[in-house]
Amino acid sequence: MSRKLVILAIFSLLFSAPAVAKIVDYIAAIVNGQPILYSEVVKFAKENGIEDLEEARDKVIERKILLTQAQSKGLKVTDKELNAALEDLAKRSGAKSIEDFKKMLQSQGISFEDLKENLREQLLIAKLIAKDVKSKIKVSDVEIKKICSSLKSHPVRTVYYIYTRTEDKAQKALELLKQGVPFEKVAKELSEDPVTAQNGGYVGEVTKGSLIKPLDIAVWSISPGTYKLVQTKNGYYIVFVKSEKLPSCNEEEIKKRLFVQKFQKALKEYVDKLKRTASVKVYM
Repeated sequence: MSRKLVILAIFSLLFSAPAVAKIVDYIAAIVNGQPILYSEVVKFAKENGIEDLEEARDKVIERKILLTQAQSKGLKVTDKELNAALEDLAKRSGAKSIEDFKKMLQSQGISFEDLKENLREQLLIAKLIAKDVKSKIKVSDVEIKKICSSLKSHPVRTVYYIYTRTEDKAQKALELLKQGVPFEKVAKELSEDPVTAQNGGYVGEVTKGSLIKPLDIAVWSISPGTYKLVQTKNGYYIVFVKSEKLPSCNEEEIKKRLFVQKFQKALKEYVDKLKRTASVKVYM
């Protein structure tokens, strides 16, 4: 990715900072006593590719609600924290120093001071979320064990099949299999399913209920290493279950997944609650 694209991508992820209007401006909304200018909404919409100004306004209001909540709790971002974040941002953009980073931003028409203020506010919101949301999320060993137990009751089977339109051709395939010809070889020669035939009849790793009913019943009615002929309204399938395994239970991965799920739910509930209790007056 070019430096230009890296810088633009980084900047687009940041919230827009209040801008001094160069044209006639007005207050678009007041959130918890703090104004949001129309120019601020327009700037946010432009930088985030939002065509609907009302949608952009609502996002700016949500951001302002979070910022005022953080301020009310006395949360602050120190210069040391901000400088560390700026240095990390500069490094990820490919800059060798902050001065180099400033020049890169200037060449793209991006204000370093705007970006710095955006980053400060984003760090402040992150602190708020860490304090009021993340710190309260717990994933217990019982929850992890429950998911592991569930996985063990859902085996995965590696399945192949040969599809033919006529019974005669299906019987021919069965005869070759009985003679000891490898299933993959027979599938490549006789299967009329062009997608799976080229891969030796390989369908994939499946769980119960993931195939159409006739095939699903057949797959789970035979033992690994065996095959079965199935007739359907569309033709004949010789289903082969090559192997079976139980999903691995990686407790650390399960814990991370559960944490993310809980965090997303808790964050939405937290923001919704703040919206309901915030003082918001809209003028656009």
